[in-house]
Amino acid sequence: MKNHFINKILIPIDFSETGLVALEHGVYMARIFKADLYLLYVIELMEFPFNDEGSSLLIKNDDDDELEKVVAKKFEEITKKIIEKNNIRITSVIEKGRLINKIAEAVKDNMIDLIVMGTHGVKGFSEYFIGSNAHKTIAICPCPVITIQTHAKQIGFANIVMPIDDSVHSRQKVDTVIELALHYGATIHILGLINVDEDINEKKFNIKIDTVESVVKKAQLNYVKKIVKGKNIAVEAMKYSQEINANLIVIMTDHESNLTGMFLGGFAKQIVNHSRIPVMSIKPTEGNFESLNLSASSNPFG
Repeated sequence: MKNHFINKILIPIDFSETGLVALEHGVYMARIFKADLYLLYVIELMEFPFNDEGSSLLIKNDDDDELEKVVAKKFEEITKKIIEKNNIRITSVIEKGRLINKIAEAVKDNMIDLIVMGTHGVKGFSEYFIGSNAHKTIAICPCPVITIQTHAKQIGFANIVMPIDDSVHSRQKVDTVIELALHYGATIHILGLINVDEDINEKKFNIKIDTVESVVKKAQLNYVKKIVKGKNIAVEAMKYSQEINANLIVIMTDHESNLTGMFLGGFAKQIVNHSRIPVMSIKPTEGNFESLNLSASSNPFG
């Protein structure tokens, strides 16, 4: 019988080392949540900016049909191995077009609850723009996205870091982290982050952290609470996560993402770009969350 937390997981796959690491994480997650797995391979078409009508033009490569046969065979091999070892249902789909568009379509058409995908991170000039497929996926898809780099070969989440800063939406991740910790048997690390360059009422902030602690304690989960101060709270979050050998960092994408729908907030952007530890990015819901019951209606999976 299915639960109401994560029922359908989408994994965009390209058979790279990073993509296969993400697949391992996704398969394990599907098993413990008894979720269905959707594997998506997209044959990217060559795109030219304009055709005679003034719109973009997609050009098919002559080798696409042969590539599709190779991918189909590879899918057959992979799904057979997964099914033999895990009692989960798998749907494998090969599409042609633009990767981001096809991911968005798959999420909508299949009512996907979670995306798990590999990322290579971003450096330099690209830090300030959404240039990677992972960034674009996080920006346009309504469901949470877990991004995984090649280094994250340890499967399972024994230590989950839950950064809490002074932003309006920061606590919306609490219910999700609790559900993950319950399924994985994980320890939650409540990490209060104070930016020393901002005028923050520390007494009020400590009350916020204590409220989060009370909810985690009520769930009867193992937890650690710590407050850290710094000029760059994203760096502090990643530093702490490495120190305690965390397996997952859960973040909100920040309210700055409403600028164009294609940008992440500064904190989220740095974490997704540079964390060697898997990151779950969750879109905030509308409204002032500070006035809501912390344990009510904040679960992005429904």
